[in-house]
Amino acid sequence: MKIYDPDIRELLLKKFLKTKAFISDPTTKLIHEMDVCFGTSRIDIAVINGKIHGYEIKSEQDTLDRLPAQIESYNKIFDTMTIVTGENHISKVIEIVPDWWGIYYVVKKSNQPILKRKRQFKINKKVDTFYLAQLLWKNELLELLRLNGINKGVKSKTRFALCEIVNENIEKQKIKDFVRKKLKSRESWRAVQLQQLCDDLPQ
Repeated sequence: MKIYDPDIRELLLKKFLKTKAFISDPTTKLIHEMDVCFGTSRIDIAVINGKIHGYEIKSEQDTLDRLPAQIESYNKIFDTMTIVTGENHISKVIEIVPDWWGIYYVVKKSNQPILKRKRQFKINKKVDTFYLAQLLWKNELLELLRLNGINKGVKSKTRFALCEIVNENIEKQKIKDFVRKKLKSRESWRAVQLQQLCDDLPQ
């Protein structure tokens, strides 16, 4: 039995629905395939509640060729990171990923995939708020600036320039709080509430 990306996603969703920190917050949102760092990388799953959690999947069929570049991007954005991999990649993954990343791997038991934890994640203390701000849409960046008394000459700026202004002029925690709030409150977006996924999973 081969284990593919969709199999791992299903295992992760079941795990999320048993994670107290996720299910105790009814505003927890889950996003598949979220672009980060101006589209240079795309995280497989992001979970947003009081923190922004990233989950990168490397199934047995995947290679690890892109992982070093992905690590560089994800380290700038996520409060926590977890990689979930096929058993064939586990030794190499341990060598490559930072010490603060969590590591899970998938094994087969009675011909069924089972998720095993190799290492629990730690908190990332080096989030880069310039890259975090790029998760915001332009109107959201302008709102953040306005709320912090920065209005003059900003409407004509590019998103890149607005991210620079935000990063240089607003406290890190304010940026982090605003980004989480906006990502969770967007209505016309592909994010879904975690609890809405319960009925979609096979029992």
